[in-house]
Parts: sequence; C-alpha cells; structure tokens
Amino acid sequence: MKTLDKQLEGELIKHLITQKVQELSQEEWFYSVIHYGDWDNDGNRREWDEMKGLYHHHYMKGVHRRHRNTLREHFTRKVCLVFTLERHKSKKERIEVGKYLQYGDEREGKYHTNLLIGPITDQQIEEPKSKLKRLWNTPGTLGIPISHHPYNDLTDLKIDLINSCLRLHPDVNRYSHSVKTSVLRRPQDLLNTGHYSLKDITRKGLDFMEVLDTDNSDIYN
Repeated sequence: MKTLDKQLEGELIKHLITQKVQELSQEEWFYSVIHYGDWDNDGNRREWDEMKGLYHHHYMKGVHRRHRNTLREHFTRKVCLVFTLERHKSKKERIEVGKYLQYGDEREGKYHTNLLIGPITDQQIEEPKSKLKRLWNTPGTLGIPISHHPYNDLTDLKIDLINSCLRLHPDVNRYSHSVKTSVLRRPQDLLNTGHYSLKDITRKGLDFMEVLDTDNSDIYN
C-alpha cells in the first residue's frame, strides 16, 4: 500500500510541476538533452578529476547555473528554463591487475540534463545581441558555420543556436551527440515532455528535489 501511495504522490507532483510549466507560456518551446562526455574536443579521454563532478548532484547544479547564465546572456534574460537531472545506470568499477580484470564497488551513473527552454522570439534571432551573433561562426547541423547554412525555417536556426550555446560549457564536447534539441509546437508536446523529464520520480521513487533543479528553474516564478 505504501508503494502505491508513493506512486500516486509522485504522479501528483509530476502533474503539478508540468501544469506550472504550461502556465508559463503556451507558445513554442524547445527541449534539449545534454550529455557530458568522457572525451574532450580532440577525442582524448578526460582525466577522472575532470569528470568526477558529473556524478554529483551539487556539481550538476553548478553546471546548470552556468548553462542558465549563458543562455540568458545570448538570448534574453526573460527566457524560461526548467532543468531536470537524470542519472545513467550504475556500473561496477573496473580494476585491472596485470592481465586480469576485476570488478570493485558499484559506482552510481553519471548525470545528463533534460532542459525545457521557453519561447525565443523571431525578433531575437533577426536582431541578435552581439553575443548571440558570435554563434553564427560555430558549426551547425551540417557541420559548417551556421552563417553558411541555408535555413528555410527560423525554428531550425534557433535549434542550432541553442545547441551551440549549450556546447560553450567546458563539460560539453563539440560532437553532435552531446546536445540534441527539438521543438515542442503543441501544448500536448510540452505536457508529454514535461512528464518524461520527471519520470524518475515515479519510475525510481526519487524525491522531486532529486530530479527537478529548483535552484535554476523558473518553476516558482
């Protein structure tokens, strides 16, 4: 019975949070999934000391704070942002002794970020701030500078600019799989994605504070 009560409580919390996100705006939103690589921009494996923070909740809040500041500096201070954390599966620590391989303690998985980004107006793209304008020199979807892309839709340009902006963080490498952004055109898309971002509240029984980064999200504004 307690398990059922916990699931019902989790579903209620997810619903309330998602409802609040919908109240922020009914316009076009964006959804970004950000992975933090074990490899640097040159294809070299990063040292453990450089990556270990990505396994810790407190460090990830600092990562989100930097993403938040960067997005607002490049687009607008008023953009709505909702950050949630998702942890990868745990793994046994690999220990090599000569030619033998052993497995030590189980290490909790690394985090990745699910990020809901509120509406970005066409005017912000057509009349970009100086910082945003610099992103036109970064690679877009085709691997060439954004300024050389043939965009037929401003939404596609917005997606490439968001991806480039998020890759400015030193824990995010330049490879295409590190950041994936899609557009949420309908209220139902936002509802479904909001519920998906919070799924670990019910799937893993986590407290919502472990999943939703309230420090860096606009959920209570």
